[in-house]
Amino acid sequence: MAALIGDGHARKTYTLTGPEVLTVFDKVRILGEAIGRDIQFFELTEDQARERMREQGAPEDAIDFVLGWYANPPKSAYTVVPTVEQVTGRPARTFAQWASEHVPYFKKP
Repeated sequence: MAALIGDGHARKTYTLTGPEVLTVFDKVRILGEAIGRDIQFFELTEDQARERMREQGAPEDAIDFVLGWYANPPKSAYTVVPTVEQVTGRPARTFAQWASEHVPYFKKP
C-alpha cells in the first residue's frame, strides 16, 4: 500500500521477497503445520510434468520455459532482499505467518 499511495514510488520497480528462502517442500510442510494435517509433496518427473502441462493446454514454449526455470532458477529466486521493510517500514512476513492467516482457505467448508 505504501508504494501505491506514498510519494516517491512513481515509475519504480521493486523486487519483493519474504524474509526467508524456502523450497517447495518447506512450503508444503509449513502449510501442513498451519492446517494441522500431514501434507505430502510428490515431485513429477520432467516427462510427467511436461505431459500434465500439455493436457492443460500449455504451449510448448511455455512448458520449456517453466521446466527450464525449475531446472536452473535465476539467482533472484533464492535471494532475500530488504525491499519490503525499506518501502513499508515493517519487516516482510514469513510464509508461516501468511499460512496461519489463511488457514480457512485451505480447509474444506
